[in-house]
Amino acid sequence: MTLESLLGDDGHERYEKGLDRYRDALRARFGDERVAAVYDEWRSFVRTHHGAVFDRLAEETDDSSADDPSPDDDPSPDDADAVARAVFVQTLSLDFLLSRLLAAAERQFGVSVGSVDTPAGESPELLARFDAVHAAVADALGSTTEDALSDLERRFVTAADPGAVAELHHRTVPRLTRRLFGRYDTPAGLAELAVESVRDDGDDFADAVVLDPGCGAGAFLAAAGRAKAAALAERGVAPSETAERVTDTVRGFDVNPVAVRASRLALVLALRSVLWRSDVAGVVPRVVLADAVETTAADSPLDGTRADVVLGNPPWLTWDSLTPRVKDRWRDGPMADPNLDLFCHRGRNARLGYANDDLSVPFAWTCLHEFLRDGGRAAFVLKRDLTTGPAGELLRRRRVGDRPLSMRHVHDFGSLSPFGREVAAGTAVYRLDVGSADAATSPEHRSPVEIPTTRWSRDDERPVYDSLDTVRRTLSADETALVPADPETTASAWVRADAERRALGDSAYRIRHGVKDDAKAVYALDRETIEEYDLEPDHVYPYLKSKHVVKYGLFGHDRHLVPQRMAGEENEDALRRETPNTYAYLDANRERLESRGSSWFDDGPFYSLFGLGPYTWADYKVVWCRLGYKPHFAVVSTVSDPLIGEKPVVPGDHCMFVGTDDEREAHYLCGLLNSAPYQRCLRDISSGGKSSLSKSTVSKLSLPEWEATDAQTAIAEASMAAHEIVPKHVDCSKRAYNAKTVPELDVVQARVDRAAERFLAVRDDQ
Repeated sequence: MTLESLLGDDGHERYEKGLDRYRDALRARFGDERVAAVYDEWRSFVRTHHGAVFDRLAEETDDSSADDPSPDDDPSPDDADAVARAVFVQTLSLDFLLSRLLAAAERQFGVSVGSVDTPAGESPELLARFDAVHAAVADALGSTTEDALSDLERRFVTAADPGAVAELHHRTVPRLTRRLFGRYDTPAGLAELAVESVRDDGDDFADAVVLDPGCGAGAFLAAAGRAKAAALAERGVAPSETAERVTDTVRGFDVNPVAVRASRLALVLALRSVLWRSDVAGVVPRVVLADAVETTAADSPLDGTRADVVLGNPPWLTWDSLTPRVKDRWRDGPMADPNLDLFCHRGRNARLGYANDDLSVPFAWTCLHEFLRDGGRAAFVLKRDLTTGPAGELLRRRRVGDRPLSMRHVHDFGSLSPFGREVAAGTAVYRLDVGSADAATSPEHRSPVEIPTTRWSRDDERPVYDSLDTVRRTLSADETALVPADPETTASAWVRADAERRALGDSAYRIRHGVKDDAKAVYALDRETIEEYDLEPDHVYPYLKSKHVVKYGLFGHDRHLVPQRMAGEENEDALRRETPNTYAYLDANRERLESRGSSWFDDGPFYSLFGLGPYTWADYKVVWCRLGYKPHFAVVSTVSDPLIGEKPVVPGDHCMFVGTDDEREAHYLCGLLNSAPYQRCLRDISSGGKSSLSKSTVSKLSLPEWEATDAQTAIAEASMAAHEIVPKHVDCSKRAYNAKTVPELDVVQARVDRAAERFLAVRDDQ
């Protein structure tokens, strides 16, 4: 039973009133030395493990959310100490509920719920100190609140599903705080799917040591506990022995002390039917406070025994989002191990941003390396876009340290959102095996293989992820496979075997990046700036951002100063002599320009740009936006601007393009890329993430060289016809344009699709 159905309107109101009373009482006791000491210890703990997260919270403004607490918990965004105090109140109020619920479970089931030792180096007394604060604050709640909470607690422990623990988290801690701590609680349906995927035939899962190294609200521990209890019941094992064996073999840890309490509660709820029938006096969930960056298999909860199974949903944080303190802990910890090689990207690729990998993969690989035995298996909930983009290279390298990794199955949820609005990125469950170091050079390990894949898609019903049963009832599952896009390349992107494979292949064209300046305040020009500084039009050009590009056309343009024809060009004397006002304007902004941090601007004069060359000035360019996933390709040439006249268009930093001096060649490429076969292929190979249409993605498409064949010419002519239609319909807002249906454009698009399909068929026949 979910928390919502369990509480009802009356229970929900009493729940909120009880929490409000606790929060008010805790705030009133911040001057108490004991409370202040616990607050200081907790804040120091957070700073050590998460860095200056409160400063980041103070800089961001949370959007309104139905599951956020009252506005009283939203401090002024410019006060980091106020933010820390607010998060402390949220944290303690959640922990207060969890500790009471565990006590209620003990009373209801007649068992004691103990704990095991925390690894050395952590704060073993932190939860005990929280309990001391709860005891001090509880005196102020009053008998009415106490009675109301006791009734809710009894109902909770006797009827709530383990997933209701995550709902408590969502109701008590605002979404922004959860996001910046990387906490996205896994729906029970996905956790059960992960557990099912590791229950291999012929293997005794009931006795396997299962570990979740970032257990959060305990979804994976609860799912594993239920599965083990069911397996032991089938064998006729007594309830008391079942409870002991499950709590001994289901283990977890988390760097958040409240998550430890939440996971213990979730595991107890998962064993409710066993505990009710058990004569065991107590259980000891092996869930502890620990950090994957520092913990080893010798520490609790493994105590020297590597796990048979690792499950989890690692923190969904990017490397760039981490604070310097946390980055240093990773650099000095797992990243310092040369055998593990967590940081794949170096040199130019790292400078281009590929280093901004998602932390979830290094976290998962660290845990596999440290905690999983040879021959062990794992299942992780990770982003779906790791199958393609640079951030997923570590996952696709098929090894963990010196041990081979075999991806056994992928459950691909595509564009569905199992996490609701918590996470917009696509989600997948990755099931894998890790072998021994001796097997790392085996032919089987080196050979590319098809990875069985289940593609989940929405059915007529609204998707429900409360359990694996509801997932199967509300979603459709199609069996397919993922294969390397380039079998000869290590860590090649994976694409669906049933994708438009004919559209995959070699590209005869070099894809270019738009102009990069890192100083938009200087280079972006409006009418007022041009007139104020009397800038000469010689170096002012129409400039494209992502908002300007639509399929087969442009939706306006900006104006940009482009003082060079080539990156690094030494033209300072000519610029000063020929366009003195432009040079004076740049010189007035010299300090800002010289302070740009990127090494791309080290060569040439102080106003140097990057991503600029002969290709920028090609007569025609096929452009698209590399960010997000809008596969809209358009041919651009020149535009007429009332201030600067007719000038060639310059693609900006968020654009990619291919340049050519042949108009028909440009339209051939544009039509091919906008055609249904290529669009479907892009959908399957793109990451669905921030840089879905990057150079690395589009270059995987087969773009044969222009030879003016009949088939190529047909594509080009259809694209030219489409480009004549679009300008007639952009005299409105972008939102209105996107909502438009343009029948004549639909007719031409069908013509493009047919021409592209004929072109691919002719190539296959040759």
